[in-house]
Amino acid sequence: DTPLMQQWRDAKSRHPDALVFFRVGDFYEMFYEDAEEGARLLGLTLTSRNNGAAAQVPLAGVPARARDEYLHRLVSLGRRVAVCEQVEDPAEAKGIVRREVVETVTPGAVLADALLSARRNNFLVAVLREKPITVTGTITSSPDSFALAAIDASTGEVLVIPSCDALEAELARLEPAELLLPASMEKVDLPIEGVSRTLRPDWIFDAGHAQAEVLKRYHVHSTAGFGFEADDAAGLCALGALLTYVAEVQPVALE
Repeated sequence: DTPLMQQWRDAKSRHPDALVFFRVGDFYEMFYEDAEEGARLLGLTLTSRNNGAAAQVPLAGVPARARDEYLHRLVSLGRRVAVCEQVEDPAEAKGIVRREVVETVTPGAVLADALLSARRNNFLVAVLREKPITVTGTITSSPDSFALAAIDASTGEVLVIPSCDALEAELARLEPAELLLPASMEKVDLPIEGVSRTLRPDWIFDAGHAQAEVLKRYHVHSTAGFGFEADDAAGLCALGALLTYVAEVQPVALE
C-alpha cells in the first residue's frame, strides 16, 4: 500500500460499518467495497487505479462541492458515511497530507441543514427494554415495557420516556430517523419498519456507565436536577447510551 491507502485502511478499520468519504483534493473518493456499494447506490461510474497495490483498486468518487447532495442520498437510503477530511494544508504538509474522520453522518445524527427536513424533527431514538422489578411480590414494570430517549442533534432537543407500554404509539409520534439498540435486542421485533437500526454493546446501556456519561456531558454532579425518580433508571440508561453514541459520531453536537 501507498501511504494514502494506508490512511484509508486506518479510517475504514475504525468505521467498518460506514462508507468512507475520503478527501483527495477536490473529490471524496471511495475504495474497494465502499466504491462498489457507493457506485451502485449513487449511480456513479466504478473505475479503478493502481494506488501502489499489487492489483487495481476499485474507485468511485464525488466532487467535494456536491458532498451534501450525495450524503443526503445515502442517508435517505439508511446508510452511514464517515467523512475523512484533509486536516492540514497540503502546501505545508511534510509528506502525505494528514487526514482524519471528522464526523459520521447517520440517518439520526445529521447537522447540516441541507440534509434535514424543515417540517419535522430528525430524532435519533434509543430503545431499551425495561427489566421487570419485583417489590414485595408485586411486579412494578411490565415485561413489555420499554424506556426511550430521543435527541435531535440539529436542534439539541432531548426527550426521555422512562417507562413506555405503548411503544408503537410513541415511535409513531417521534418518527425516528434511526434507532439505537443494545446488541441483546437485535432479534426483538419492534413495531416500526423502514428505520435504520444501530446496535451497540450492552455495556453502554449499563446504569453506571450511563449515569457517568450524563454527568460528564451536562457538566453536573448529580442527575437529581433533571427530575429522575428512583424508578426511572431505565430512562437514564437509554439517555446515557444515546449521549455515548452521539459523542462517537457527531461530537460537535455535544459541545
